[in-house]
Amino acid sequence: MNNGKPALRLPEPLEKAFLADAGPQRLRTMVICGILVAVIFNFLLVSDWLLLPDQFDLALRLRLFLFTPGIIVGVFLLSRMASPSMREWLLIIPAAAACAMNAWLCMSSTDPLAVPYLSSLATIAMFANSVVRMRFAPAAVLDAIIMLLYVVAAINMPTSQAPILIPGCLLLACTMVFTLYGCYCQERDDRLNWLLHLRERLLLQDLEVANQELHDASRSDMLTEVANRRHFDEHLAEVWERNKRDGGEVALIMIDVDHFKAYNDRYGHPVGDACLKAVASALKRRLRGPGDLIARYGGEEFIAVLSGTSLHTVQGAAERIRRGIEGLNILHATSSTHAVVTVSIGVTTMRPLAPGATTTRLISAADEALYQAKKGGRNRVVALGMDLDEMNECAP
Repeated sequence: MNNGKPALRLPEPLEKAFLADAGPQRLRTMVICGILVAVIFNFLLVSDWLLLPDQFDLALRLRLFLFTPGIIVGVFLLSRMASPSMREWLLIIPAAAACAMNAWLCMSSTDPLAVPYLSSLATIAMFANSVVRMRFAPAAVLDAIIMLLYVVAAINMPTSQAPILIPGCLLLACTMVFTLYGCYCQERDDRLNWLLHLRERLLLQDLEVANQELHDASRSDMLTEVANRRHFDEHLAEVWERNKRDGGEVALIMIDVDHFKAYNDRYGHPVGDACLKAVASALKRRLRGPGDLIARYGGEEFIAVLSGTSLHTVQGAAERIRRGIEGLNILHATSSTHAVVTVSIGVTTMRPLAPGATTTRLISAADEALYQAKKGGRNRVVALGMDLDEMNECAP
């Protein structure tokens, strides 16, 4: 960048990205212009016939049987060339060949109109710079070649007509300067616009990432890094509707850390927070099914949603959770039931298709099961099916 404007070559990684992004559009332009040249360039045969009648046969052979097939082959090769930069530089070859052809015809002719006809090189320079819109560096090289061909042809003309050749050279030079400046401005603007679009894309990507992080944060408990109550409610509603269509069961596991208030009072809130983190980590390690969700339900309570799982299976998973938390061996000196941190767990399942089944009843059944586990001495799992009169208790 130079004073806020891009140079005509960007730093290497950006340069490669710019050429790759602009490559398809540039290739389309080259192919279209190549087809135009293959057709329109042959109309110069009319000028050849009028101005260079003694070289018309040579012009016919050069244009129809050499240059036109060469352009067709070149278009075919360009469309299969992988390097956008190489494609830009190869444009010099057909343009220089067209100028060399015109210059050769003018030098070979003895007709006095051959001298003014040499000015046709200006139209080739204009076409390359303004229609094909060559990149500035290849265009500058091409214009230098065209000017050299003009000078060589002018020196070697059979008849010297300086009053025509000198103004023709000035006309060619002006055409080159004006169109080269256009090439420079076009390429500079292309690069600047690309940089602005790149910046816009990057800003949009950053915005999407930030929005996703904000969305995730709004659905996650900051302390334990599990889902929060809002995410739980949304997920439960989704799982409920899905199983309502499929006829499956929805299971809840409600977990409460035993005597946690006493633990906080004894060890302080920072240690209490560390305890909740450890419990949440243990839950995540033991519930990793594709449809499982673990959430912090409030305070020291956690809740897990499982889809398409029977009561017996969920009860077994809850028992593994209970043993895993106890196995953390987190000292709990003020517990009235155990020397280490333990959890009480309530488990329930319900079929959404069952008469009267609702998510509210499902949560109430899990809460009732948890209440029974705490009432029964804590550090235990109580499972309740849809019928709240049927209770299955699993104690350590």
